[in-house]
Amino acid sequence: MKLLRTLAISAAMVAALVTGAAAPASADAVSSNAYGSAYFQSSGDYITLTHYTYDPYPGFYASYAEWYTDYGRTGFCGDNTGGRIGCNEDVAEKRWISIRVCTRYGVYNSVTCGDWETSRT
Repeated sequence: MKLLRTLAISAAMVAALVTGAAAPASADAVSSNAYGSAYFQSSGDYITLTHYTYDPYPGFYASYAEWYTDYGRTGFCGDNTGGRIGCNEDVAEKRWISIRVCTRYGVYNSVTCGDWETSRT
């Protein structure tokens, strides 16, 4: 009987862990271009910046996320030359934030930016 109860508790714990981990946190706003993407997640005010193209010569390709709020705060996240980085921005709750990803490549090329995307904070 004790073994059956232990197995039942173990099965319930595994089911809770699996169902809790099965649904990844979704982004509230996503901006992307051909070189990278920026995700804003309102729970924790977290911006995740991903740069798709790795450039062996630092300074020639880099992505960054720009953001602004409806109450006048602005900022940027990273200068990422490859991979993924995160920024924890502390913005006011129940307001609005807009983000976009931009990529600069080379000295003579213009900056390529994704569309502005807006989310509730």
